[in-house]
Amino acid sequence: RIQILFEIMELLPHIIIGGLLSFIIIISWIPNSSLFSWHPTLTAMGFLLLFSESILLFHPKFSPISDHKLRVRLHQIFQIVGFILGALGVLCIYQVKEANNKPHLTSWHARFGIATICFSGFQVLAGNMLIYPNMRKFLKITESLGNLKKSHAKGGMLSISLALTTIGLIGDFKESACSYLIVSAF
Repeated sequence: RIQILFEIMELLPHIIIGGLLSFIIIISWIPNSSLFSWHPTLTAMGFLLLFSESILLFHPKFSPISDHKLRVRLHQIFQIVGFILGALGVLCIYQVKEANNKPHLTSWHARFGIATICFSGFQVLAGNMLIYPNMRKFLKITESLGNLKKSHAKGGMLSISLALTTIGLIGDFKESACSYLIVSAF
C-alpha cells in the first residue's frame, strides 16, 4: 500500500501540470478565437508543459527512462521546443498589440514574461554548452563541466520560477475569463 501511495505521489506533479495547462487553454478559447488566444495557449504549452515536464523527465526519480543519455536528449528537445512555443506565444501578443496600437510591456505580467523568455533562451543555450564541448571551446569558457552543470540547474530553477510568476501575474485576463466561466455555468 505504501508503494502505491509513492507511485501516486510521483504522478501528482504531472497531474497538476496537466490540470493547470487544461484550465489555461480552456479559459483562453472560451470567449472567442483570435490571435490573442494563441498567446496563453502557446506559452502555457511551452513553459508549463514542456519546460516542467523536461525537468521532471530529467530527474531519475520522476522519469520512466533509466538511460541517462536518452533523458538528457529528451530534456534538450523538450526545452528547445518549449522555448520555441513560448517565443511564438510572445510573438502572437506582440502582433495583437501592434495591430491594436497598444503599448508594450505595461504590466508586470508582460515584464516578467519578457524576462522569462530572455532568460529561458539563455538557459537553453547554456544547456547546449553542456552537451557540446565545441561550443564551450568556441566561446572560450574554461569553467569546469561540474560547475557549469550546477549553474545550469540553478538557472533552470530560476527559469521555471520566472515562468510560474508570470503565469501568476495574468491579472485582468484571469479575472475576465473566470467571470465568463462563472456566468456561463449559471
